[in-house]
Amino acid sequence: MQWLKNLFREKKTFEQLKPWLDEQLNSKNTDKKQAIATAEQEFPELLIGAKQAAVALEQAELRNPNIPERAKHFMHGNREQFLKLTNRFIENLFVPKEPADFSQLDVLFHQYAQNTARPGAILSEFIGDEVSAVRKTLEDMEKQIQGIRKVQAEIDEFQKIQDILVRIENVKKERESLEKQRVDFEQQLQQLRVVYENLRKEKEDFINKPEYLKVKEDLVSAAKERQEAEQAITTLFLPLSDAIKKYAHDTKHEKIASYADNPLETLMKDYSFGIVKHVQAIREAITSGKLGLKPEKTQKALESLNHLTKEELGPMLHRYARAKKNETDVHHDVAQRPVIQEYEQYAVSLKEKAAEIQQLETTITKLTLPTDEQLKEELKQELEKHKIILI
Repeated sequence: MQWLKNLFREKKTFEQLKPWLDEQLNSKNTDKKQAIATAEQEFPELLIGAKQAAVALEQAELRNPNIPERAKHFMHGNREQFLKLTNRFIENLFVPKEPADFSQLDVLFHQYAQNTARPGAILSEFIGDEVSAVRKTLEDMEKQIQGIRKVQAEIDEFQKIQDILVRIENVKKERESLEKQRVDFEQQLQQLRVVYENLRKEKEDFINKPEYLKVKEDLVSAAKERQEAEQAITTLFLPLSDAIKKYAHDTKHEKIASYADNPLETLMKDYSFGIVKHVQAIREAITSGKLGLKPEKTQKALESLNHLTKEELGPMLHRYARAKKNETDVHHDVAQRPVIQEYEQYAVSLKEKAAEIQQLETTITKLTLPTDEQLKEELKQELEKHKIILI
């Protein structure tokens, strides 16, 4: 039957809420001022009445003169306590004007009720009418305060709606700001991508220039020369790998064993070509079958041994050393050429732009637009209390 309920509800748009809310708040604030003015006008008389009731309680005589002295003494003690608390309470009462005043008064009333509960109950057994008169005057004062509290509570309800509207407006502004920021970031990203693509095309054109191709050719040629010299040495020792490992193990020559794993580095450090001294022993170990090589590996190993001489190893090592030095010199020379410096600048620029693009893409991805759905739901619930439907 929700449709039936809606017939008795007023429909309002966001634009209509603000003037309606201003009107309600102005009206309630006027009511509050009037309630405060009325209370301030009546409060002095109520205070006098409360003090007079307290005096009447203080002067009240017992209805029954036959009460034992001990009971009288007990009654007097509780009356003194009740009056002391009551007079202090009356002195502290005031007309509330601000929301914080109600909290202070709540504490006063709570403490008074708690502290006078026992002495008040005891006194009521002796002089109940006077105790009731005191409480009646205090209730009248409380009614004045509650009247103001009621209006303040209504103001608080409307202010809650106002606060929600402000928060919704702030979310809207934040969302619009972030949307504008996103658009700006996407435009920057598009510009960066254009710059990156132009740099990439420029780099492609650049590496086809004759001067760059000459650099590439020099580097490839130097590398090829070094690789060929390196391969000549590794190819010579490759068929001997198994034989050298087993021979070194059997004869406990650890230095010789390194020729099996890394012949080039070992040969470069073997300044006296110590491997040559073991050639004959390795040959005899192979031919005698001590190393257990397969027939196809035996023949290749023996052929390689024929070339392990100082006369052949020396030139091969020198060739590698010259090729290695030449490659180093070419790299150093190339690094000084303007064409390489220009190429490196392209590489640096492309790397920087790629990093900027990635950072901006991450920033855009992390941009989260705030939503006001929950706030609108809160607003609908608050408006429901006033029989208003938000449309």
